[in-house]
Amino acid sequence: MFEPENSLEALMQAAGRDPAIVPRFYRALLDAEIYVLTPEASIAPGQHRSLTRQERINVASVEFQGLTWLPAFTSRKRISDYVKEPEACLGAAARDLFKMLPGANFWFNPLSECQKPMPASEIALLMNGAIFDKLRTADAARHEPVR
Repeated sequence: MFEPENSLEALMQAAGRDPAIVPRFYRALLDAEIYVLTPEASIAPGQHRSLTRQERINVASVEFQGLTWLPAFTSRKRISDYVKEPEACLGAAARDLFKMLPGANFWFNPLSECQKPMPASEIALLMNGAIFDKLRTADAARHEPVR
């Protein structure tokens, strides 16, 4: 049974059940700290460091249905559920990671009961705010009376 570790995970879980929660999840996601695996980062397990300006990072990826996805995690527990050996990771506001890795497909909490693939097209709509217009239109259509 999935137990949320933080408010983002609670919203993610609720959004899966109730479309009215989805806009709140997206707004929270932009500012939430998320994690990506950076296996070649020079850092000891359990240690923290900041990125230097213009630092290049190599982010772990997986192939699924012909696309490359970046596994991303909404809490440290979700990382340890996914990888069994200590792995270097980068934690940052999702908005910042989306800017650092433009055009990337993110897969939140792979192998978890509460997961969400976010293709680059969805992230682009989120970053420019257009996704909220699409959600409002979809919500209005759901509430239109049937004739």
